[in-house]
Amino acid sequence: MSIAAIALASLYRTVGQSSKGVMDVESRIEAALVARSALASSTFAEDAERQLSGASGEWHWHVEMHAEQIPLREQDGRPVSGEPLRAAKVTVYVTRGKEGPTVMTWTTWKPYRSTP
Repeated sequence: MSIAAIALASLYRTVGQSSKGVMDVESRIEAALVARSALASSTFAEDAERQLSGASGEWHWHVEMHAEQIPLREQDGRPVSGEPLRAAKVTVYVTRGKEGPTVMTWTTWKPYRSTP
């Protein structure tokens, strides 16, 4: 009886850890979809500045932007003459709940529209 009790206890713990792992993966997938959706809603940096936060169900997200000058280069690495590309480094932070811990962080660059 004691051997069976020990075996069942370890089996119960293993099943519990596996189900927690599945829930963690599902949460990260949902958070990644929210982050990608927030980034896909804008093509240019000015578009991303219009909505710096939002919510989708229980998921909340906010955007941080930092302007950068990105020097252009040829495919072989040689610099291209002319002005660098004006862009913004855009980072989306996704949390579960308004004040919850950050579940996903996603960073990309968005170009600014060229001035006429």
